[in-house]
Amino acid sequence: MLNASEKYKRLPGKKKNFLIGYYTLWLGADHLLIIFSRFGIEDYKRFYFKDIQAVITRKTSAGKIQNIILGFFCTLFMLLSLFLKGGWSVFNWSMFGLMTLFLLINWLRGPTCVSHIQTAVQTEKLYSLYRMKTAIKVMNRLRPLIEQAQGKLTNEDIKEKAVKASKVKTSQARTGKDDLSLKKDGVRVHKNLYSLLIFYGLFGLLDFFYSHVILTVFENTLFMVACILVIIALVRQHDGNLKSSLRVVTWTTFGYLCLSMLTGYIIYFIIAFREPGMARNQWEMIKALSQISPMDSPMMMGIFIFSVCGSLIIGLSGLIITRRGQSNYAEPGSSAM
Repeated sequence: MLNASEKYKRLPGKKKNFLIGYYTLWLGADHLLIIFSRFGIEDYKRFYFKDIQAVITRKTSAGKIQNIILGFFCTLFMLLSLFLKGGWSVFNWSMFGLMTLFLLINWLRGPTCVSHIQTAVQTEKLYSLYRMKTAIKVMNRLRPLIEQAQGKLTNEDIKEKAVKASKVKTSQARTGKDDLSLKKDGVRVHKNLYSLLIFYGLFGLLDFFYSHVILTVFENTLFMVACILVIIALVRQHDGNLKSSLRVVTWTTFGYLCLSMLTGYIIYFIIAFREPGMARNQWEMIKALSQISPMDSPMMMGIFIFSVCGSLIIGLSGLIITRRGQSNYAEPGSSAM
């Protein structure tokens, strides 16, 4: 526990961890404190101002990708609300308003970033500083404190540090090929997930022309495998240092699969409500599901279009990111201090 005699000031920014816990940043008299809190348990990491060599922030494209995805869902729900009538129209207009609100909030929060703090012995990620506006505010508060503890750098010192940094980059570049081959294995699950989504979307196109119970069983199997892969991908990227764009696409995949699962349950309960005898016979239920066609109603057409387009868009986006020429692992970029 923290010493009660020490006074700390909470710095802007707060980041929730995967499933549980959250990160915050606190300012002490002579150090910076990172706190990870979860269910009454707290982990602390102190970084004294005299030991801090740099606070590094790199702008990421995660915010733009989030805006594009939210914009896609806004357009989708708006189109569905125009074609559907009655209660479904009200539902889709409500979802359109909700997605628009999320889009506006995300846009107002500004660009996303990745921040690290560097000392002579370690480099630690500052999870709470993931928005540029917040990172700039915190750095403006830290800069005078660090300069007071270490003194202000002269132009000669800056040039000397730049020369040393270039030498380190050159030595890292010589051995980077071996490291890159090891890192590529870290995104293999992601590649398999996005390839499966593309195949699932292409396979879903068959529903517009042909329906059979075997196709329905195969589609459900592909969907369950995708659910398993996305959980594995989220767990692996939690402790890794993957680029934020790849993380965002993986979380979008998780949201898309959850929404698809919810839609499937709604259709299941509608069939069970109309035919109560099928609720206890899974095979009859699967045969009933296989007989559903996109041409049955505008609502079903919208659901099928959402499933196919969502799978193809997310799958292609993720596959493009994972197959870029550069490593998918994030590295600190431009320094703000």
